[in-house]
Amino acid sequence: KDGISFTVICGTLFDTVDVSKCKVVYKDEKVLIKLYKIDHYEWHELFGKGEPKSKTSDKIEKGDKETREKPLVRPYASHKDWGAVEREINKEEENEKPEGEEALNKLFQDIYKNANEDTRRAMIKSFQTSGGTCLSTNWSEVSKTDYEKERKTAN
Repeated sequence: KDGISFTVICGTLFDTVDVSKCKVVYKDEKVLIKLYKIDHYEWHELFGKGEPKSKTSDKIEKGDKETREKPLVRPYASHKDWGAVEREINKEEENEKPEGEEALNKLFQDIYKNANEDTRRAMIKSFQTSGGTCLSTNWSEVSKTDYEKERKTAN
């Protein structure tokens, strides 16, 4: 048209799009077309083989061995197994033995974590009311003791 050449691309798209959500923007030098996919997964190419979606989904639903065993292709993604790395780090953390004050805090955390409700209540009350000078796990004793008075008389 008027000495200007156009390139027309046509064909069947890889999968269906929602036409009501698609956008077209006309620029001086180009036309931008934004397609909105109905099913949100990565298209490996813009145009499909002309095969309707239902035929390809049937293969996956029936469990076509070749389709199931084919790994997901991720362009620019690392091939490192991050799940294995995480398991290895967690294993190292479990095997790591704390020392000093850290070991003492870990011991108290383990006691609290594995304790029943009365023991937890005793630990919280004795530690808070004594100002951090006493930690007891015996609720029958802690429920009767007033650690705040004992703390004030000690000064």
